[in-house]
Amino acid sequence: MSLRKYFFLITVIYLVIAILLSVLCYNLCEKAIDEFGLYRSMDYESTKEYLESIGGGASIPFDSDIGANQIFYYTVEPWYSIVNFLRVAGPVLIVVSALLLADVTFYKKKLKRPIGVLVHSTQQIQNQTLDFEIPDCGADELGQLCAAFETMRQSLLESNRELWRQAEERKRLNAAFSHDLRNPLTVLKGSAKMAKLCVDGETVDAPQLMDNLTRIEAYARRIEQYVETMSSVQRLEQVQPQIAVVDVACLSSDLNNALLFAAEESGKQLVFHGCYDADTVAIDKGMLFQVAENLTANALRFAKQTVSVTLSMDDNGLGLEVADDGCGFSAEILKNGIQPFQKHTEEDHFGMGLYICKMLCEKHGGSLLLENHKNGAKATAMFRF
Repeated sequence: MSLRKYFFLITVIYLVIAILLSVLCYNLCEKAIDEFGLYRSMDYESTKEYLESIGGGASIPFDSDIGANQIFYYTVEPWYSIVNFLRVAGPVLIVVSALLLADVTFYKKKLKRPIGVLVHSTQQIQNQTLDFEIPDCGADELGQLCAAFETMRQSLLESNRELWRQAEERKRLNAAFSHDLRNPLTVLKGSAKMAKLCVDGETVDAPQLMDNLTRIEAYARRIEQYVETMSSVQRLEQVQPQIAVVDVACLSSDLNNALLFAAEESGKQLVFHGCYDADTVAIDKGMLFQVAENLTANALRFAKQTVSVTLSMDDNGLGLEVADDGCGFSAEILKNGIQPFQKHTEEDHFGMGLYICKMLCEKHGGSLLLENHKNGAKATAMFRF
């Protein structure tokens, strides 16, 4: 029922009750006056004798036309005045009280709870606390207002969650961007250092210098493409593989050279087993190198002395296995799987390497498997055709 209809109904009900009570009050006062003789009458002779007995000495007017049948009326004070006042004022007080009770009932039944809910909800929203629920307050106007507040709260909550999700995505994207630039920059620095060594005074090792310059050019182009790709996406999951046919032997050689620079920086030994018995493969070379460099860099961090990298191919796809002789993966990672920003040690890392590898493998139709062997950890990345 709407507020207007409810207020009209409750007012009519209380007025009807007030009228009934007023009639009852009036009748009770009339009955009290009659019952206790508060309003009395006497004939002429009785009144004259009464006044003379009390020494009133007042003259009583006598009308010969009426004669001895004249009647005199008097009241018993102060009770008659009190009862008569109640007879007149009682119904008025009852009606006024009924209207006040109607207002109080209307407030308690229709206004108090919705207003309290709205005030509480407003305070919660002002405090930016949106994880609550506005209860149903009926179908009247205030109930509809509460429902509108609940809709607004849900919209604000969804908006805040979306902003938080976008911030997290941007954080992940920035972390992935900074993480994946480390390995190409390491190769660039190593190639530049090797190029300097090729120039010894007046002697120049032209083939070796050209090889290093070619590598620098290739990795600079790769960084440029990576920057363009990451700048064009809003989420890390939007990155798509760019499939191209490449020579497997050349792929193995390039990957070996790239990983050796990272091993030299760490001061640990890298053993690379390439795949040289296949002709070509359709793959995103950039994704393969990102996964290989991330897994190798991660293994070099935890390895004691040696990291083994094996590239293999079968009818279903290309496999990359990276094993180290370190302490192995933690039980938490093996149990819960790979999560973004999951740090494996207290070192200053974003914890994005394994997550990026997993995502890139899945983008290429493959998977990433983590396991421990007797001498350390092993990660196997699969790229499906």
